[in-house]
Amino acid sequence: MKKAMTKTMTQALAVPTFTYSDDIDATHTMALRKELKSHIKDLTLLPFFIKALSLSMKEFPIVNSVVDPELDEEGYIKSYVVKHDHNFSVAIDSDHGLTTPNIKACNDKSILQINSELRKMIERVSKNQLTQADFDDGTFSVSSVGNIGGKYFVPTILRPQAAIIAIGKATKQPKYTGHHGAQHTWEPMDSISFSITADHRILDGATVARFCQSFKRYIEHPNLMLISI
Repeated sequence: MKKAMTKTMTQALAVPTFTYSDDIDATHTMALRKELKSHIKDLTLLPFFIKALSLSMKEFPIVNSVVDPELDEEGYIKSYVVKHDHNFSVAIDSDHGLTTPNIKACNDKSILQINSELRKMIERVSKNQLTQADFDDGTFSVSSVGNIGGKYFVPTILRPQAAIIAIGKATKQPKYTGHHGAQHTWEPMDSISFSITADHRILDGATVARFCQSFKRYIEHPNLMLISI
């Protein structure tokens, strides 16, 4: 497994990429997750992020693309395919090494369904029970180190996918809320940093920036995710 991951990452370094980073006010999403955890004990933040990304892909379908690895005589890619299903490859750390199986068709799943699929996947990883079908047809990757630490890191895309997001640790930060005369007011917020690395042969900075603004909107206003599928 480690040998395969090393080969994949080495190949990915040949792809021209760029990275976009930003911060999200995740206060409301974290509060919603805390409320739901009284009923669903194993609910994590990751399914909320995946759902927000999937909804944003409906606005920007090109982000959910895979590249034809064949190049023309001048070294340019011949084609890429915008995929209908949002199959999220999730980086999972285990005693067997880092692995990236994917959750199929997240565009047709609710947050709770994604969470259920994620828990089953993590269990299969821990028991070393993954099959090739768990890795096939991934379209976008997610790497989260929030439970370990760190705010920003630059992820490497998983070929032939066009993009990957890295999600950092939540930290308490002051949020400016306005002023009354000469007195300025602040309130605490749960801030989460993220970075997206994209294949520059397919995606440009403006598209990724707009995609990220959509992603932020869903995380900052999670009720929008609850009324969407």
